[in-house]
Amino acid sequence: MKKIKLAVVLDQILFSGGGYQQSINAALIAKKLSSNHIEVIFFTTHKENIEIFKELGIFSNLIKFSFLSKLKVYLYRKIKNGYFLKFLRYLEKNNPREKFFIDKEIDLIFFLSPTSWPIDCEKLNYITTVWDLCHQDELEFPEVRYNREFERRERNYRSILPKAVAVLVDSELTKSNLIKRYCVDADRVYVFPFEAANFIKLENNYRKNLSIDIKKKYNLNSDYIFYPAQFWSHKNHIYLLEGLKYLEEKFGLIISAILVGEDKGNLNFIRKKVETYKLGDRVRFPGFVPNDEMPELYRQSLALVMPTYFGPTNIPPLEAFYFGTPVLYPDKIGLRDQVGSGALLIDLQDCSTMALHLKNLLEDQNFRSKIIEDGKKNFVNNNNMINRKKILQNIIDDFNYKLKCWK
Repeated sequence: MKKIKLAVVLDQILFSGGGYQQSINAALIAKKLSSNHIEVIFFTTHKENIEIFKELGIFSNLIKFSFLSKLKVYLYRKIKNGYFLKFLRYLEKNNPREKFFIDKEIDLIFFLSPTSWPIDCEKLNYITTVWDLCHQDELEFPEVRYNREFERRERNYRSILPKAVAVLVDSELTKSNLIKRYCVDADRVYVFPFEAANFIKLENNYRKNLSIDIKKKYNLNSDYIFYPAQFWSHKNHIYLLEGLKYLEEKFGLIISAILVGEDKGNLNFIRKKVETYKLGDRVRFPGFVPNDEMPELYRQSLALVMPTYFGPTNIPPLEAFYFGTPVLYPDKIGLRDQVGSGALLIDLQDCSTMALHLKNLLEDQNFRSKIIEDGKKNFVNNNNMINRKKILQNIIDDFNYKLKCWK
């Protein structure tokens, strides 16, 4: 087989949250692919990522298009009439976005995150990524409905998924739903599970000497629960606040909270609820925090409480398992399958389930130790369950056999 040129494309920015971390993990797996058969070339659409990649030992190239090129891409997408497309091709053989890769003799493109870019791949083949189908699973939330976000995702998926060489998904549940909803060949859909963020792998290199007292830094006088999540409505921060209030009123227990994440439109609502529930003296909103602080935010917390509606898988529980932090996680299909017996399940319609779990973690050290141990076992099982590199290698090798038929 000839040596295949694989373009690995990151179309995300750091502040996009867990999805960004998953993209970084996938990039690091691509970096390990056999150099005997594959030449991996990294690209990103955001200048900030160049330095981040560099820290990980990855040299990457910036993709930048002029306004005129972007206009041409728009026209290529909008024109459906064959005669007009022929005329466009007479003026320019390939649409600018695909031409960028063709000029670099790329054979296959691996998109690390959900993106509309594959729509422009008329000649080149690609591997694409789907993290979830929550726009259908939980369609009530404003971030799914505003600005026709639902329609945008549907349009993209219906255009992109059926012609992908392979689709990487987070779980068996997403694979099943994707095949059912978009009529994609099951043999082209691969479960490529989420991994914990890369900062846990780097921790021992340069963070051992980092000494930080989290409660002192954030001026807290009680144990705290931790929730790293962007402030979308589906992240359900309101449930967490209700649970803290219930814990205080029912059992007289005072627990604080550190809510890490950027505002995605719902932060003001949550801040107002904090004042309504009179929790302002013990709920903190640090915004985005650096990776070197994250381990201690987990370790020193009473628990990770993640009452999200979206899934079926998320990254914070994996990080919490690694750092020995108890996890409270939704008792919902898919989500509970991710954590197994490693987490304490909460009913998203009953905040008392959260309160009771926290009460037990505070008062019963044996109970706490057992849930931590079960979580660590879950982390090991998650890491050993699937060989992600082998999945990607096999996809590319299979494509390479076919590629020799015409190239």
